[in-house]
Amino acid sequence: MSTSARAGRKSVLLVEDDAEIRELVGDFLRDEGYDVVAVDDGGAAIRALHANRPPPDELGLVVLDMMLPVADGVEVLRVLGDLGHYVPVAAMSANREQLRRAYEAGAAATLPKPFDLDGLLDVVQRNCA
Repeated sequence: MSTSARAGRKSVLLVEDDAEIRELVGDFLRDEGYDVVAVDDGGAAIRALHANRPPPDELGLVVLDMMLPVADGVEVLRVLGDLGHYVPVAAMSANREQLRRAYEAGAAATLPKPFDLDGLLDVVQRNCA
């Protein structure tokens, strides 16, 4: 995952195709002390999930937009399920149906857009000790 991730410190995989949201959330989490790897489509997310299967146990959470190019959030969740659900997912969407589908596909948390950064931070803190 991140070469700067240290033992005991987990990373967040941020999957968001909107550049402004990706930058805002990524910068916010980095300012809070988290290592963040940001990708802009579902295909890149799937590659990152395959590349970061434990061990090592660096990846603490995937923050996943549900409406993505290449592979949507449900497909990313399906692949993660095939890999053994080794990392929790917080799904993001403005569409309630997409959030319901994410939950049914195994997401640990859902964040309706627009979301509060403090709410996002709470989800990240619960998963990235």
